[in-house]
Order: sequence, then C-alpha cells, then structure tokens
Amino acid sequence: MTLAAGPWRAPVLAAWLSAFAFSMGCSMDLAYSVADSDAALDQQLTPTSNAPAREGLAAAILIDVSGSMEQEVAGEGGQDERKIDIARRAAASLVAEFDRYATDQRGEPVMLGVYEFSERGGQPDLRPLLPMAAISGRTDVGNLSRAVAEGGTPIGSAMIAAKHELDATGLSRRHLLVVTDGENTDGVAPDRVAAAISRRPEAERPSIYLVAFDIDASQFSGIRDAGALLMSAGNAQELSVTLDALLRGKILVEQ
Repeated sequence: MTLAAGPWRAPVLAAWLSAFAFSMGCSMDLAYSVADSDAALDQQLTPTSNAPAREGLAAAILIDVSGSMEQEVAGEGGQDERKIDIARRAAASLVAEFDRYATDQRGEPVMLGVYEFSERGGQPDLRPLLPMAAISGRTDVGNLSRAVAEGGTPIGSAMIAAKHELDATGLSRRHLLVVTDGENTDGVAPDRVAAAISRRPEAERPSIYLVAFDIDASQFSGIRDAGALLMSAGNAQELSVTLDALLRGKILVEQ
C-alpha cells in the first residue's frame, strides 16, 4: 500500500493498521470458534456407556415429527394423506420387517429403536416411540400412533442422541436411519454431525441413511459428502419402496 505525502499520512496509516489487526483478530477468533465447536461435537459423540462388544444388529429409526409433517402428499391409495400418518404406517412396516428378519436369523441379537424428533420446549429433541430393545416378541408397536406433528427440525441433535442409543447396545452392526421432510432448523447441522461420526473409531461408527421425504434431496448433500447414504421419496408409495430397498439391500443383510 502506498500513501501520498501529507500531514494526514500517519493517521491514515494508523487507521489502516488498526483495521487490518481487527480483521485478523476476527478471523482468528472465528477459526478458534469453529475448531472449538468441532472438539465439543467430538466430545458429545463419545460413548457414555461401557456396553460389552458383541456380534449382532442394532438400528435406530428416526422419524421427523416437526410441524411440516402435518402437510399432505399423495397417499398409497391415490388420495392425499398427512405425511405424519404415512410415516407412522411406514414405521410399523419397518418394525414388521425387522421382526421377520429376527425370526429367520434366530441366534443373532437384533435390537431396534424407533424415535420421533422435533424441537419442543422442555422436551428432549429425540423421544422414544419404541425404546431400543430386542425386536422379537415386542408388544409396544401401538406406541407409534402417539407421533404428532409439531415443532422445529433438530436433525443433528437427534442424530447425536441416537448414536448414544446405538452405543449402549454394544452390537457390532449399527445403523442410523433418518426420515425427514425438512432442513435442519434447530441445533447443530446434521452434516457436521455426520462428519464427526465419521471420525469416530470404526467399532462405534454406525452406517447413516437419510431419506428426504417430500423435499429436494440436494438440501442434504453435506450429509452425503460426509459418508451417509442419501435417498429420496416424494409420496407414500415412493417412501415404502425406498425403505424396503434400504432394508433389503443395506440393513437386513445376512452376514
């Protein structure tokens, strides 16, 4: 930078140096803040239980119950249905598929948890509809009907909580499935959570799947880039086909 001679040269130079120092300080603070936040996220994902490691399958299914799930899309019969009703039915079908798999694979531990997630004051972002437990002989499937659409969409926070649910099983094959119809509106971004999970030791790292339901899947490209499998569905039939393909091709695969 060149300054012309004159009595104002020193004040101008001082002001420029001050602005430069301020901008550098802001950049350093921002870099520190991001790094510190990543470290905090890594800490949040550290297992809080010491479950013994064992062979078996565990899956956590996360159903978005934010306010937008009250909206309607084409149902299986051609008539419009609320997305929350479609999601309840899809979740019940998933439970039935897991039950059939467990029956066929007797001797292999199979655990499943189905959760709703949304931001609601005074409540956890992730709440169990069917708590994580062995799938065989479950009698609590009717609890899926409790899901009500209301609140924001804390996808990342729900993923963190679900990861801990999977950690507590100690099982070797872990899967985290998210069905959502909206972008993250509350808490940590899901792509950052997916990236942080990818940094965890392999033994505690679940496979992550996200189904974009009635929303452009490109909104979740960051999650895909972090290693998750990204799929999409625009209506009830597509959701059923997508989930069925996911179960048969990725999750319920004989070892």
